[in-house]
Amino acid sequence: MVDGTVSQENDQGLNLRCSAAAGRLNEGSKVVLTIEGQSEKRTGTITALSEERDGHYSVEFTDHQKHASDKRDFPRLHAGIPLAYRLADTGQAAAWIAGEAIAGDWVEPDPYMNFSVGGVRFDSPHAMEGGELLLIKLRIGDDSPTWRATGRVVRVFDVPQDSPAACSAAISFESLPIEARDALSDLTLKIQDTLL
Repeated sequence: MVDGTVSQENDQGLNLRCSAAAGRLNEGSKVVLTIEGQSEKRTGTITALSEERDGHYSVEFTDHQKHASDKRDFPRLHAGIPLAYRLADTGQAAAWIAGEAIAGDWVEPDPYMNFSVGGVRFDSPHAMEGGELLLIKLRIGDDSPTWRATGRVVRVFDVPQDSPAACSAAISFESLPIEARDALSDLTLKIQDTLL
């Protein structure tokens, strides 16, 4: 994710003044652009990129299409996200993020789940409640390392009576390594690109 401001707009696209994080972008990269106050998301290509003297970047964005915005910060999609989780308290969460091993019963839900850069939703074999804190191990992609994250149950949904799951739970990430966030963002762009 790269923050920036619109400096100029025309019929083909727009120019952006972006933070130093834009240095990770490349000319030809396909991106999804969300502009505060506009009701549509835009997909397009970075057609020019140059670093300015103050470390910011000038980015030229060429439109492909515009799409109605999702109400969430990030679009929700479906993909295989292998993960394991367990309930925890704040002390265990801090120890987990610090790299300590945490014993206990880890649960591995079906990896095909609803996801976004901000969280996941999966079917749980046991009842869960809003506000519960989870330790999470997750992988994104075939060659992915296993990342440590924490999340909070933000919503619990009923499942059909014949389902082997006890509920479906929406989890918002509280702590997620930047590399994992970037991998989720890349996966989002790849899936969206196949849908266009």
